[in-house]
Amino acid sequence: QAKADILTVGEAFSEPAARHGNLISVKARVELKAIDRATGKIIAVDRQTALAVDLTESIASKAALEEAAAILAERILPKLVK
Repeated sequence: QAKADILTVGEAFSEPAARHGNLISVKARVELKAIDRATGKIIAVDRQTALAVDLTESIASKAALEEAAAILAERILPKLVK
């Protein structure tokens, strides 16, 4: 079984931010650390927050997490392919 050259670890979470009538806003944060498995050296550390609004908290949470992850991926992927 092959192992990856880069180990990525982190966490993501979301919290309700506000309610405006039927709309619920949620703020999410995604944190990521990339580690070179061969050397143990930290290649990159980054974090991103995002806000989303929807009629349900669960959908707003997923949307905010997806947005934060997409923005973070655009920033961190170039660091991993060097």
